Amino acid sequence: MIVVTGLGAVTALGATASETWDRVVRGDRALTELSLFPADGYRVRIVGEVPGMKREGPDDFSRTSELALQAAREALTSAGLLRSDAHALDARERPKRVGLVVGGSTAGMLETESTLSVILSPEGTVDPEVRDEALRRMLSHPLSAPTDRLARELGPFTRVRSLSSACSSGANAMLVGATWLELGLVDAVLCGAADALCRVTLAGFNALGALDPEGARPFDRRRRGLTLGEGAGFVVLEHAEGAAARAKDAVCTLLGWAAQAEAHHITNPEPTGDAPSRAMRAALARAGLTPADIDYVNAHGTGTPLNDPMESRALAAVLGDAISRVPVSSQKGQFGHTLAAAGAIEATITALAIANGIVPPTGGLEDPDPECPLLHVRRAESRPIRAALSSSFGFGGMDTVLVLGRADAAKSASRARRKARSVVVTGAAVVTPSGVFSGLDVADVPDRATESDAIAYDIAAELDIDRARRLDRASRLAAIACERALGRERGAAVDVVRGAAPGAGHDGDAGVVLGNAFGAVDGTSAFMRRLREKGARLASPADFPSLVPSSPAGHVSIYLGLTGPTLAVADLATSGECAVTQGYELVAAGETDRIAVVAVEEKSTIVDEVFRVVFGPDRRDTSAKSRPLRREGAGAIVLAAEDVAVARGLPILAKVDHVLSWWHDDAAIADLAPPPGGASGGAVVVIGTAAGAIDAVLARAGWSECRRITCADRAGSHEAAGAIAVAVASATLAKDSSIDAVLCVGVARGSGYAITLGRWRAGSS
Repeated sequence: MIVVTGLGAVTALGATASETWDRVVRGDRALTELSLFPADGYRVRIVGEVPGMKREGPDDFSRTSELALQAAREALTSAGLLRSDAHALDARERPKRVGLVVGGSTAGMLETESTLSVILSPEGTVDPEVRDEALRRMLSHPLSAPTDRLARELGPFTRVRSLSSACSSGANAMLVGATWLELGLVDAVLCGAADALCRVTLAGFNALGALDPEGARPFDRRRRGLTLGEGAGFVVLEHAEGAAARAKDAVCTLLGWAAQAEAHHITNPEPTGDAPSRAMRAALARAGLTPADIDYVNAHGTGTPLNDPMESRALAAVLGDAISRVPVSSQKGQFGHTLAAAGAIEATITALAIANGIVPPTGGLEDPDPECPLLHVRRAESRPIRAALSSSFGFGGMDTVLVLGRADAAKSASRARRKARSVVVTGAAVVTPSGVFSGLDVADVPDRATESDAIAYDIAAELDIDRARRLDRASRLAAIACERALGRERGAAVDVVRGAAPGAGHDGDAGVVLGNAFGAVDGTSAFMRRLREKGARLASPADFPSLVPSSPAGHVSIYLGLTGPTLAVADLATSGECAVTQGYELVAAGETDRIAVVAVEEKSTIVDEVFRVVFGPDRRDTSAKSRPLRREGAGAIVLAAEDVAVARGLPILAKVDHVLSWWHDDAAIADLAPPPGGASGGAVVVIGTAAGAIDAVLARAGWSECRRITCADRAGSHEAAGAIAVAVASATLAKDSSIDAVLCVGVARGSGYAITLGRWRAGSS
C-alpha cells in the first residue's frame, strides 16, 4: 500500500500547505491585480499571485524553481526526511533509494521571455547586440531546469524525471512516482509540480478569451472563464511498511490512479466527458473501490463555460446514484488555476480534507449552474471522508485522476504489489534529413554527410494535411514517426472508438510519451516579439497552444486518435532515452497495454546559438571535428505488453530485457548485465549522440568491445537521437539474425539511461 507521508504547497493563499489549507477552509480568495510584471493592454489582469516571493541564487534560477524548492522542502520536512536545520536529504533520515518527479509547463519562462522577444531579428537570425549575455540566461528556460535545481539542492536522489502534461502535470508526477514504487525502483519518491506566472501564459489565455475579468467562479451560472495562478505542490509517497519502519505516520493513502487522453482538441474539452469517465473508473478499479466508497470529489473545476458541464457529465456517468450524496468542490476560484501545479496542490488539499474530516468549499460559487447538477459545497463542512477523487484535465485532453483514502486504509488493506509485465517493441520509425524510414528499413538509415542541418523535403506531404493544419513543425515530425511506427499508411484515416475496451483491435487504446528537450523556443520568440511590437490584444490565439511544452504529445494523440496515457518528458541531451524509459515503465506497471514513444527536435536558431555561446566551440567551425552537425528529426517505437502483442498478432521486433536509469550514481551501472556470450558474441551497442562519458559506462558493464553504431553519424546530433537509437536497435535485431542483444546508452551531465533489447522468441517468457 502506498501512503502519503509528506505535504508541501505554496499558493497565493499561503506559503505552506497548512496556511493554504486554513484559508481554503475559511473560504478566502486571493485573486488580485497582477504586480509581477507590467500588464498594459491585457484584457484581464486578475491573477492568483504568490506574495513576497524573492528569487535567490544565480541568474539561471527561476521563480518556478523557487516555488518548487519551497514546497518540496516542506514536503520532505513533514515526511521526516529533512531536518528543519538542513537543506538536503540526510542519509541518516532517508530511505535508501529516493526518487524525484517534477511536473511543469512554464519553467524559466518568466526570466527568459523578455530575452526571447528581442533575441531574433525579423530575418530569423540572432541579434549580435544581445546574443551572448541573453543566451546565457536561457539556461533556466528548459522544462527540466527546475528539476535539475531540486536534484542538486535537495538530493541525493537515485532517479529523477521531468514531465509535462499541461494542467494534469502535478497529478501525473504522482502517477509516475506511484509506478516507480510499484515496480520496486525506489523506496520513497518526492513528486509534484510548479509553475510561475509569466507573460506568455497570461497573453495566451487572454487571446483565447478564457479568463474571467471578475475572477474564476467554478460551476457558477455566471462563470466566464478561469483565473491564472501560480504555485507549487509536492508530496512524499512511500510504501506503508517503509513508513512504519521509520515510525512515520501517514497523512493518507494513495489508493488508485489512472490517465486517459481525449484525442479531441488541443484546447477545448471533449463535451461528453468520456475520457475523464474512463480515467475515474480505471482509478477506482485500481483502488478496488466503487462509487459507494467515495465521500468527496476535488474537481478540476476551472470555471470555464465548457469544462464545468463536461466534468459534471463525467461525474454523473461514474457516480450514478451516488452523485446526490457526494460533495464536489474546486479551489481554483480561491487561488487561481496554477496550471502544471494544479493537480499536485489539489491532491495536497484533498489529503488534508481526508485527514481533517473537512470538505472544503468552492470559492466564488454563488449561483450554481443547472448544467452542473452536483452537490456543491458553499461553506466548509465537517464530515468523515473514507476516500476521495482528485481530477486534473490538461490542454490537449490529457486527463488524470487520483484516488486518495484515509491513513488507516493502509493498515486494513493488503493488496499485493504488481509484478512488472514483460514488454516488447512492435514498431519503429525515424524521420531524418535523409528521409522517413519505418519497420525493418530503420536498420538501414543511411549515413549522410550533408551541408543541410534541417529536413529539406516537404514533411506536409507525409501527413493528412487537413488533420495536420493545427500542428506545428515538431508535432508534425512526431506524428509522422508515430504513424509509421504504428504501421499505418501515410495519412491514414482516424477512427476514435471512445470507450472501447482494450484489445478491441484498433490503436485507439494506446498512449503517447513524447521526449523534447527545449519546447517551441523559436515559436515562443516569435509570439513574444509580436506581443512586444503589437500589444497583448493582438497576441495570436492560434499560436499560443503550441507553446505549451506538452502540446506536441497532445497533437500526436489527437492526430492519431490515441486515447491512452499521454505526456511529455524532458532530460536535455538524453530526452530520447528518457521517453523510452518512461514509456517502458507505464507498460510494465500496467498503466496501459500499448504506448507510442517518440522524441523530436526541430531546428532552432536560438538553441544552436545557446550551445555555441555557452558550451562552444562554434559548430560551424570545421576544425571542431569532435562535434557532430546538429540537425532535426524524430524517432519512434511502439511498446506493448508481450501478452497483448501476442494476442493481437502484432509484429514483434525485439524484447525489452532491461531498462536502467540513474542520477549521478555510478554504482547503479553495476545492475547492467554484460552482453550475452561476451563481447565477441552477437551483441551491438547503439548510441544516440556520441559522448565520452559513455565509454566509461560501457567499460564498467563489459560492453566496451562490442561493435558500435552511432546514430549521430546517420541522423545528426540532437536531443531526440536516443529514441532514434532505440528504433535502429529494434529494427537491427529483427533484421539481422546474427545479433542477439543490443544495448542503447545515453549519458549527459552525470546521469544516464541504459536500455537492453534482446531477440524475441515465442514462449520465451
